[in-house]
Amino acid sequence: LASYVYSEISSNFDGSCFVENIRDESSKYGLQKLQEKILLKVLKQKEMEVHRVEEGRCMIRDRLCHRKVLIVLDDVDHFDQLKALAGS
Repeated sequence: LASYVYSEISSNFDGSCFVENIRDESSKYGLQKLQEKILLKVLKQKEMEVHRVEEGRCMIRDRLCHRKVLIVLDDVDHFDQLKALAGS
């Protein structure tokens, strides 16, 4: 359902990203890789590197705060994941 709604409304935003399986992906690859994925997709860039979770949190806040963006986070199971990927 979330995927369908995302595909229907994502074109109404400056940038969008649907991140699936946060629980599994964060345990396998770390939150930094998920932060990179969000930034790359929303900003439509090819390369970006996040070295620390706090750095990624700041990058998301600074680069996305003045844009109209849609970010869907699927299967979040810890508040720290939400905080790192969506900010405050």
